[in-house]
Amino acid sequence: MVHGDLFGPWGRILIVVAAALAIVLLLLVIACFLTPGCLGYECVKRKREAKSVPLRVKSKQNENVKLNDVSYRSWRLGSLYEGSSNGTIDENASPIEGNSWNSNNAQFGCTDTSSTLNLVQKDKQKAERKQKEFPTELTISLQYLPPCDETITGKLVIGIEALSGLPPKQYNCTLEPYVALNITKQSWNHRNRQKLHSFRTRGVRHTASPVFKETFVVANVKPHEVKEWILDFAAYDRDRYANDTELSTLRVSLKEAKHVLQSPEIHMFNFRMKQSNLALGNILLAISYLPTAQRLTINVMKVRDVKFTPPVSCLNDFSFYVRILMLNGRTGQRMKKKKTRFVVANSHSEFNETLTFDVSYNQLDIVQFLVVLRGKAAPAEPVASTVEHPSDSEDSITSVQKSKDTSIGKVALGKGVRGSTERLHWFSVLQNPRKLVTVWHVLK
Repeated sequence: MVHGDLFGPWGRILIVVAAALAIVLLLLVIACFLTPGCLGYECVKRKREAKSVPLRVKSKQNENVKLNDVSYRSWRLGSLYEGSSNGTIDENASPIEGNSWNSNNAQFGCTDTSSTLNLVQKDKQKAERKQKEFPTELTISLQYLPPCDETITGKLVIGIEALSGLPPKQYNCTLEPYVALNITKQSWNHRNRQKLHSFRTRGVRHTASPVFKETFVVANVKPHEVKEWILDFAAYDRDRYANDTELSTLRVSLKEAKHVLQSPEIHMFNFRMKQSNLALGNILLAISYLPTAQRLTINVMKVRDVKFTPPVSCLNDFSFYVRILMLNGRTGQRMKKKKTRFVVANSHSEFNETLTFDVSYNQLDIVQFLVVLRGKAAPAEPVASTVEHPSDSEDSITSVQKSKDTSIGKVALGKGVRGSTERLHWFSVLQNPRKLVTVWHVLK
């Protein structure tokens, strides 16, 4: 045989071993190209990615291309489901014919449309919220001075020292934080808690970590009474254009701090505050941008579930209106302002009013819009005078008493705003010019 003549008696074994080694080597090469992490697999993956990369990523000149210059998938736009209070959108819902809106229409007779646009994933948003940890910390001091005799009563000294790690403002402007303290009596029913004392610190401008070092004293306090008290802290941001924003809250039960009552020393505490999820209602906004006319249209549709702080017993004495401010996103200065007409205040007030702003193409990345829902109380009726000669009395003056407007809640729209739903609404408007994008927003 041939292999016997060439390799001697071991020829057949050598041929079998060589064939086996070749088969094993071939299997290893195939596995290298199919297994993630191997050299062959990575080389093939890089070549595929290089072929599929769009031109605007390869070219350095197109790195800063604006949204209107990029070709996006065309979406059918309309309003979101009214049941979604957070402005998220569903992809699988089918649009209702006859209810889609056109940007050329100034009046909107029907507001219950269901054509949808999927730009937000609820599960992804919830996962991101769970991963993010709120970093705000409050430093306070507590001291109890026991009574010495009948004339000198016990005193509870509460010191608000500092705050750190406050979140940024909803729109691009500096913070002016302050802390409000409410002392309540512990009760099984949270609604019937009795408010005993209220305090407030001064506001500190242009900082996210203010230092207050303010002390508040509560006199005529007995030790057994202090154990039933609850300290409710709330960090607010003063807003000159709208209502003050509640940033974070903290609740401290003095029942858990018994060592404060046992010694008259000053005890320092550092607490982690919780992010405030206070929602003051919902507002439906429809926005469109016309590039040729360089005009931005904001349609204020309706509001629902409006909550006053502090709460009011009856809404019939109030009238709602919406004021929209056009702000410079870099400096925070007001550029323009417009407002809607007054409507009767109820749980579902409808405006259906359009406000137009002239915004050039270059200002889209700079401007921000602050939508503020305000309430105005009806003026008090003048009291009739019982004097015989009303001209001789000061009570005869029937001047109109002007009522003060109250800011209820606000929504910030623009490129650099804090809320994800608000940014998404703004970007979808820029990506789809001449079309109306409607979203429910949460008033804060």
